[in-house]
Amino acid sequence: MEYRYRDKAYLSHYSLDTKLFDYFDFLVEDAAPIRSVYILNTDKGLKILKKVDYSMDELGFLYNSLNIIRKKYPYVINFRESIDGKPYVKYEDGIYVVLDIIEGRDCVFENPIDLKKAASALAKLHMAGEEVDIENTSRKGLGKLMEKYEEKLRAMEKYKEIANMHVNKSEFDEIYLKYADYYISCIKRAYTYLEKSNYKELCRLKHTLCHHDLAHHNILIGKDDNVYFIDFDYSVVDLPYHDISNIITKAIKHNEWDIGFANVIMEGYMENRELSRDEIAVLYAYLLFPQDFYDIASNYYMKTRGWEEDEFRDKLKRKAEYMEDREKFLKEFENRWLQA
Repeated sequence: MEYRYRDKAYLSHYSLDTKLFDYFDFLVEDAAPIRSVYILNTDKGLKILKKVDYSMDELGFLYNSLNIIRKKYPYVINFRESIDGKPYVKYEDGIYVVLDIIEGRDCVFENPIDLKKAASALAKLHMAGEEVDIENTSRKGLGKLMEKYEEKLRAMEKYKEIANMHVNKSEFDEIYLKYADYYISCIKRAYTYLEKSNYKELCRLKHTLCHHDLAHHNILIGKDDNVYFIDFDYSVVDLPYHDISNIITKAIKHNEWDIGFANVIMEGYMENRELSRDEIAVLYAYLLFPQDFYDIASNYYMKTRGWEEDEFRDKLKRKAEYMEDREKFLKEFENRWLQA
């Protein structure tokens, strides 16, 4: 329900006007909202109209990067150029892009066949993204992971101090204090893995464009049976293990932390791109970091979300209580991929 209202609020900022459509070489017959975009029914087929909320420089970087990737991996979202030959239109107070619709279905994370295909395609996407320009962009995560982990470790410890200071502790405080030590220890373990790995050298040699939001609806199995990646809004230049850990984490949460689904992803990925032990150690550091627990705690103690108290409590409780399943998975992954 939260997403429905959030998307409705976002769509209200669109300047939906026929004059906007005059900047493109198609005729719009109808426009229907879905999530945070509009689907346009045009005389040249279905299109997506999207208002972007990042800078022109970032949009240019994204457009150029996808053009580079498309030379080796063509199955990514495509920008329609305006009549001015630009991949965007500045209209009133916004920047708008139009994207071609890809016919297909969402990747099913509960389906090992879909997951293996997606992981295999992800390796090809990463290889195609190795030539992306990394010098002229602010979207760079390279070399910053250890610093980020130190910063987030300090934040988690600070939240623990805040919770302990409260005389009348909230239910959220109680849950946080119950589980904080375990999740803090996970960050320390992640940092140690990075410290012992060849992380800095990998940043120099193995960077690529990472998608950074590999939800099931951003990976499409096309009608032509190819795997398409869409919605690169959060993409960043980083190490490929960033994305691999992202899809593994999302998949295992859909499948009760079953190591078998992570193994399928690893095997599918390495059909096209081998990973060294050092690379897998860095990937494991990503997996160790308790992103869900950290995000909810940070949103609560830094007051960056407008959720009700009981919503915060329920979210933290849900995430915290899979601690045993999470730890079992992490040990199984370590044994399978780092101790073998």
